[in-house]
Amino acid sequence: MSRDRYVKGNITKITHGNHNMYSKENIITRSMGRIFENGKQEGVVLGDPEEYIREGERVINIKSDLYIRNSQELQTPYLDISKILNYESSKPFIAGIRAIFGDDIKHTAAKKFMLDLLANNVPLPKWKAIPLSNYQGGFYNEKNKTIYINEKIILEAENDPEKSWLLFQIMIEEIGHYIDDLLRNKYDDIGGDAPGDEGTRFAIDFIHYNRLLFKEFTFAEFEIEDKIKQTRTFTAKVLKNIPNIEIKSKDLFYAEKKEDDHGIVILDNGEEVQVEFFKIRGGGAIHENITKQAAKAAGVIYDYRLDEGSAWPDVPCENQSSIETCYLKTWINLNKEGTLAYESHNGAKQYWHSMAPSGNYTNQQVKELILNQAEEWFKQGINPENNKKLSWFHSPIGNSYSGKKDGNDGLFFIGKILHMVQDSYSLSHVQRDANNQIVQFQGYDAQDPDKHAHPDKDGHSKGAQNALTASTQILNFYKEYREGKFTSEAGVLRALRYYLSNTVYPIVPNRENVNAGGSLPAYQK
Repeated sequence: MSRDRYVKGNITKITHGNHNMYSKENIITRSMGRIFENGKQEGVVLGDPEEYIREGERVINIKSDLYIRNSQELQTPYLDISKILNYESSKPFIAGIRAIFGDDIKHTAAKKFMLDLLANNVPLPKWKAIPLSNYQGGFYNEKNKTIYINEKIILEAENDPEKSWLLFQIMIEEIGHYIDDLLRNKYDDIGGDAPGDEGTRFAIDFIHYNRLLFKEFTFAEFEIEDKIKQTRTFTAKVLKNIPNIEIKSKDLFYAEKKEDDHGIVILDNGEEVQVEFFKIRGGGAIHENITKQAAKAAGVIYDYRLDEGSAWPDVPCENQSSIETCYLKTWINLNKEGTLAYESHNGAKQYWHSMAPSGNYTNQQVKELILNQAEEWFKQGINPENNKKLSWFHSPIGNSYSGKKDGNDGLFFIGKILHMVQDSYSLSHVQRDANNQIVQFQGYDAQDPDKHAHPDKDGHSKGAQNALTASTQILNFYKEYREGKFTSEAGVLRALRYYLSNTVYPIVPNRENVNAGGSLPAYQK
């Protein structure tokens, strides 16, 4: 159908948000005068046309045998008994199953499951595509043994490799929930649910075992019907380089930090069921969000330098002066002693997160480590000679460092300070009293990782607001030094240290020499 519109006067359109136009063929704009197109922040972007919205299309069939049918391309982890001598355990499959789905899974149940997998006797789950919200990728309903997938993501994945990677993550995680149900209710009768998010653990184990970050692979087949009842088949594939390996690693690094998203859905038969959704991670980690707000409040530029710096202590690179983060190396090396990833999260550099490092330290000693590190990073941030050492890096958010000096090159190092300070206001990092004074620097080695991560997600907590205030002040120090309001480097460093010592890190009197470490009960192992 066509639509013609003739107007003798003016046409004005005002949209509070995005304004999208999609066309299956051409879009033609003509004017007897000039045509003006302005973009306040990013300018006007001309690129490849996006796929138009396919109204009336639906997914009518889904086929996938991920995990359940062992293949040469995508193998079922630890099922190949010919490699048994390469494993530390004589029963690697059973040990792996219990590590993912819980110690209450009996050895006999896991073995029956293994034998059925070898004989191709494990039933495949049923699949169904349905409309869901943009943040809900899918869910498993144990009542009808069906995995439901967000139909919009499937349709988008046909022409978008990044959505195809997301679709694969959704499907493999929901298969994990399906396997947990089989183990507890088919191969045993213990019922219940694995502790934590077994679907995420299962997905990460499958990806790691098959080295899927380094290869292209197909994982499902979809039959799509258009509005005139014609059908086509879409074979879903993950590409090796889209998205790139660092973005894929970032997804996996944050996977176990996703909040559970339980909710009610109404099935086709009208039945209401309680489910746990695969929740799609929102617009950035809490550090980047707080830093962006602080930069705006302080009047400081926010780009890839602050963005990378504020994330860096979580995903550090061995080259500590390169404007980049290393999600892949962190994901691989997190438990390997001697690596920067290990030292930052589990070893001597835990004070980068305002936590007690490994060894014996008092609260005051941890505070001194933090203040000294903040001074060192701040000096790197304001010293042009240090900035010359910065490495070129093509940022995943669309910017690159060209070596051109604009007076803000050191913001990468300032971002590192902001991460450390922001962490100090997390309840699982630092215990504070009612006056915001420090009672104890806690130790990650005493904590359960899932419990530890929970307070770090709350961007609206009192701690997050305090972190925003402190971050804004630190950026003000940086900006004021750049503007010449401090007469010397020593002067701004004294102001920074005084502020951090007395406002951000004041210790409750008589708690200075108490041994740091341990954990509040809410976060203990």
